[in-house]
Amino acid sequence: MFPGGPNPTQAQFVPPSKAHKPPLPLVLIHDGGGTTFSYFVIGSLARDVWAIHNPNYFDGLPWEGGMDEMAKNYLDFIAKELSGPIMLGGWSLGGYLSLTMARVIAANPGAYPMSIAGLLIIDSPYHIARSKIAVPTSKAEFSGLPPLVQKSFDNCDDMLQYWDLPSWDGVNSGGSTDVKFTMAGKTFAVRKGEVLHKTVDSDPYDNQWQTMAVKPYASNADTDTSGPPPGVLLRCIKRAKPKPPHGSSSSGQNAMPACLVDYYRDEKLLGWEARYPDFIKAVIDVNADHYNLFDRTNTAGMEKVTAQLAKGLEVLDALHGASKTRSADS
Repeated sequence: MFPGGPNPTQAQFVPPSKAHKPPLPLVLIHDGGGTTFSYFVIGSLARDVWAIHNPNYFDGLPWEGGMDEMAKNYLDFIAKELSGPIMLGGWSLGGYLSLTMARVIAANPGAYPMSIAGLLIIDSPYHIARSKIAVPTSKAEFSGLPPLVQKSFDNCDDMLQYWDLPSWDGVNSGGSTDVKFTMAGKTFAVRKGEVLHKTVDSDPYDNQWQTMAVKPYASNADTDTSGPPPGVLLRCIKRAKPKPPHGSSSSGQNAMPACLVDYYRDEKLLGWEARYPDFIKAVIDVNADHYNLFDRTNTAGMEKVTAQLAKGLEVLDALHGASKTRSADS
């Protein structure tokens, strides 16, 4: 990532052993800091992986058209490199942008050469326009943020002040339907009101999942056929450290309001349950907080996060395969 550099940048390449029948490529969208450096510390996901950074990062400029303008520009970037079905996802803001991009394609599928087969949502909690949040929240404690990253965060905060998640009522993308799929020789059925769940202490390499009941989303539209593409959520289980008020010590952090990103931290779907069309099919708990998820100094932690991301993609691959089978049979 550098001024005038490629965007998207290819971060990983499919291994030669899989080149004859490659899995779907994954495109990861930057977080609120505008960079994609975190995606380059992920271990092999055994597929082509692309990363999109904020092209305004180096100038520190906001997007006048907000999230919608970003989504449309990023889809144009992808269209220059990829076609056909892809996996789309991102960390934090990247999850919201992925949903917005999927919604743009769903509204006009013939406008782009690619389609979204699945969404990899990396600790992006359900979003409420920040102007609507009535309870006190804290900023997270950071140290040594580069000025351009801080500026990108500030622009992001301004942009999300009045932005709401895209509406999906009446749009058929298949994510809200009951699904049955086979993964590593084992068949799973995920019905409305259920998600698969891997706890933080479970083996990220095995195929053992719990089925967890969740409250379904209610809508005036037919929610059995409307909603985003199917998604997998990686959910951090720890809370971020709040930033102490200026001049105070860190000893009072426990008494401070939770950070905004932890507003729904105790909910199994990070707030998505019953508040948004039921697109999340699996949840994988991660032993980290939102901001140290991609800690490059924690080798063992990054190995596990890589395995958890790969497991999430395995679910999305299986869901895509089942979707193709249903389409062929219909």
